[in-house]
Amino acid sequence: MLQHAICICGILFIAVLFVFLVLIGETPLLDAYPLQPSGNLTEEQWLESFELWALVCVVSAAMASFLWYILGQNVFNANGAKPSGKRGLWGFLFILPVCAVIFSILLVEEAESSLWLAYLFFIANGLIPYYLATLFCSPVSVKYTPIGAETIRSRMFW
Repeated sequence: MLQHAICICGILFIAVLFVFLVLIGETPLLDAYPLQPSGNLTEEQWLESFELWALVCVVSAAMASFLWYILGQNVFNANGAKPSGKRGLWGFLFILPVCAVIFSILLVEEAESSLWLAYLFFIANGLIPYYLATLFCSPVSVKYTPIGAETIRSRMFW
């Protein structure tokens, strides 16, 4: 039971960490670059739009991570932790954060400059939390399924 709580708290910790990165790190960094939103948006309105879509990316990654945890805990047997047959589902769940990134890129208001940095943040906010959460917080039955998990988990002390 303690292991389940640790994994769930780990997924939440990773999501909250990325929420703080969006609010405290990414938004001020974008604010420091000369933004020139197209249309009749002010820079502050554009940054609010960016924050909203960046948080959508983080939340989608957290949702996909929780779904992965639930499936790994309740659907797959814990008799073996080999990645065979499960990596496809892991990759399929990766589609949720990827879709959030694509929608964020398409729906954020256009800007004349620094848009590439916002796109980079969307990609990082959607893909990295899902990967880290599934890498470190997967149940026993699927803990070696994420790409690179066997190598990284073999070097961890816990």
